[in-house]
This record gives sequence, structure tokens and C-alpha cells, in this order.
Amino acid sequence: MKSLRSLFTHIRRHPAAMVGVILLALQIVAIVFAPLLSTHSPTEADPISSLQPPSFEHWLGTDVSGMDIYSRIIYATRINLLISISAVALAFVLGVPIGLLIGYYRGFVSSLIMRLFDFIQSFPVFVLGMALVSVMGQEIWNVAIVLAVLFTPMFARLIRAEVLSLRERPFISAARCSGATDASIMFRHILPNALTPAIVQVSISIGMAILLTAGLSFIGAGVRMPTPEWGLMVSSGAQQMILGVWWVSLFPGLAIVISVLCFALLGDAAKELSDPTTRTRR
Repeated sequence: MKSLRSLFTHIRRHPAAMVGVILLALQIVAIVFAPLLSTHSPTEADPISSLQPPSFEHWLGTDVSGMDIYSRIIYATRINLLISISAVALAFVLGVPIGLLIGYYRGFVSSLIMRLFDFIQSFPVFVLGMALVSVMGQEIWNVAIVLAVLFTPMFARLIRAEVLSLRERPFISAARCSGATDASIMFRHILPNALTPAIVQVSISIGMAILLTAGLSFIGAGVRMPTPEWGLMVSSGAQQMILGVWWVSLFPGLAIVISVLCFALLGDAAKELSDPTTRTRR
């Protein structure tokens, strides 16, 4: 209860955090109430209404297939956040225990896993993402799994760095002297103290995952039409922008900006909240 009061107080005192919470609330509303908020079907094409500018009938206009852009943006919130949050959650679940183990037990296996992470992170993100998606198929869950593979080394490295710092602390030596097992030391004493950087990284990683999802769809390596997805919508209207048809790409592009900004602001707020020196100074 005390931690919740501290969180609410922190949000009230920081306008940026408040903006992030408001933007997140708007996205949650769009996810939950998409059928009520949309005015047209997000996947039903109407060639007669192709490339219509914003109007009372189509609030944000239509794309080249005649699909309503406003309705597709609303439904795309579900797709983009589902992929991004699922990918980061899976990466967190995999990366944290791996980082804990390779940080606590040092040896050949730990070094081998670190070299594997080096290999994965040495590839350009989009190149590796394109390769994995092309092998697994352009489905929503496949994109989420690919992003999870890309993010897992980051969480593992964060936890490993914290574990390497904590495992030699006096309170860990005291736990060993009291007869605590390795499992007890890792999960009761080290892990709770090592989680903060990874938890802060979650919000930032979701924003990165949204950008990667949109980027993969933009270059044709993400989800496929007619699935409503922001990057795919930007891609479908990119060629028409030079002809003055600006609305097809502009509005889904703004949706990407708002969503990424939301999680960036929340990540900064979480970082400040987790830093005791910052809380004291403020």
C-alpha cells in the first residue's frame, strides 16, 4: 500500500510521467473498446472509396484499398502492443534466469552462453529479424518470438552484471556462512536486489519493440495485409505521399510516435522512482 502511494505521488509530481500514464490509458481504451470506437471494419476493402481524404464519413481518410484508416489505427493498437508486450515479457522471463545463472556460476558454460549472446547481438537487428521471420513465417506470434530472441540477451546481460556485483557482497557471504543453499542465495538474496535495472528496461524495450515491429512490417518482413498494423499502414501509403496523399502514412506514423513516447516517458519515470538518490533530491 505504501509503495502504491509512493508511485501515485511520484506520478503527480512529474508531468512527464503523468503524460505517459495518460497515453497508456488511451491505448488501453483503444485495445479494450476497439469495436465500439471504430466506425468501419478494419479489414474490409472498398475500392470505390479508395484514397479519400479525411471527412465526416472517414475521419482520417482511406487507404489505396478503401479501408478506413481511423478504424485500422484503433485495431492496430491491439496488434502492435500484443506483439511488443508479448515479446518483451518472453524475453524478460527467459533473460532473467539465464542472467542469474551465468552471473552466479562462472565457467565454460557461462562463457559459451555469453559468446552466443555476442553472436546474436553482432547482427544488425533488422537483418536478423528479417532472416528469422522469413524462416518462421510472417505471423503475429512468429514476429513476437523473433523480437523475444533479439531482446533476451539484453535482459540477461543486465541481470548478469548486477549478479556479478552482488555475489561478493558481505550479506551474501553471511548467507553462505549460515548454510543457505545456492538456490536460496540466488532467488532469495540476489535476484530481488538485481531486478531493478531489468524492470526499468521493460518499458523502454516495449517502445523499441513497437519500432521494430513497425519497421519489419514496413519493409515487408512483418505481419501481412490486411492485418491492421501501424508500420504496414505507413508502408502502404509511402508511395502516395509524393502525390499529395499524405494522410495514409501520416496518421499511423503519429500513432507509432505517441506509443513509443508513452513507454519512453514511463521508462524514465520508473528509472527515477527506482533511484533512491533521485527520490531524496526531489
